[in-house]
Amino acid sequence: MELRGTVRFRFRSPEHDVDVLLEGDSAWVTKVREELELSGEVGVLQPLAARLAEPGEPEPESAMGEGAEIYEEIPLPEDAVLPGPPPDPSRIPSVVRTIGSLDVDSEVAELGGGERSEPDIMTIIEILDELEDEVEPLSDNLSGEPLTEAWIQLLLTLVVREHGHTSLPLSAIEQAVGDRTNRQGVDLEIFLDRLWMMGRLERIHGGAEVQYAPNPSWLESR
Repeated sequence: MELRGTVRFRFRSPEHDVDVLLEGDSAWVTKVREELELSGEVGVLQPLAARLAEPGEPEPESAMGEGAEIYEEIPLPEDAVLPGPPPDPSRIPSVVRTIGSLDVDSEVAELGGGERSEPDIMTIIEILDELEDEVEPLSDNLSGEPLTEAWIQLLLTLVVREHGHTSLPLSAIEQAVGDRTNRQGVDLEIFLDRLWMMGRLERIHGGAEVQYAPNPSWLESR
């Protein structure tokens, strides 16, 4: 089986300052991935408007028929006048900056954002211990284990909001919530992949091990 239609591919490697995002027809995305040597189990591939099909399966015929014409946009009449004053490029201020000179951390700090810091798993575990009696299963039971999902959600919320990180490696997730969820190693990875397939997490390949990043809307769910 193969994907046909619109897909999105994402590959990030913070260690090498690499961030690749491709979005378009699956055949084109596959071609570009091969050119970049990012084929196989590398990065995250998400279907947007795609379907699974057999390699030799023909594309469905259009309801308009093979001879359907594509109509061009009707041009405006020559005497048409657009509202408002004519554009004046000289009134648009220019911002000249050398590529790579932007200090993102300082700019974020000026806007009131917190500084990014490395997550201290032992400190996070202590916080989780303090909140243990307050953790309740999520109301959405689609994952099959709402309490396990609640622990993972709380962990990734702390990582995002307290440290400014967007993902956490599998080993760190296991260290923090493995005993609390009775899931270790492969069992935990299978559950995280289930959340990824449901669109609640992103799976990031690259570096020493697989990392998982939360979907912002999932962090707000209860």
